[in-house]
Amino acid sequence: MKKALTHRVAPILLLVQAAYLALLEFAFAFLAPETGELDHTEPAGSSAIFYALVVGAAFLGLIGGAALLGSAQLRAKTAGHPLRVVWLALLGLGELAVAAMFLKSIVAESVGPDTVIGMLAIVISCGVGLCCFDESRKAIRRTPRASA
Repeated sequence: MKKALTHRVAPILLLVQAAYLALLEFAFAFLAPETGELDHTEPAGSSAIFYALVVGAAFLGLIGGAALLGSAQLRAKTAGHPLRVVWLALLGLGELAVAAMFLKSIVAESVGPDTVIGMLAIVISCGVGLCCFDESRKAIRRTPRASA
């Protein structure tokens, strides 16, 4: 059961998160009302570049994490590799941060449908984060140690 959760369900949830991120970025880029003239008189400059880099890194992190968890071939090739350990650990921390942000949102808002969605998102993010941490721990254990 744990193996199916880690190697089948968690990668699908990561891909769903990546699709959600892409959909939100598309919506913000193309479907937002044009209020730039009212709100800002100058172009965004470096902050827009930084935002694009952060979103791109998050997107690649989610896709890469899904590949590291879901692909048996990639798991075999990267077993014990430090990059795998760091990638999955950072992804796990990111998932826990997402869960914390949803929790903050739930606490700040009044009870309603968003509360149920937020609670579901917390459970999903914590579950995926724990899967990432577990795989990272397994990769550390598989790392060959130099004999003294």
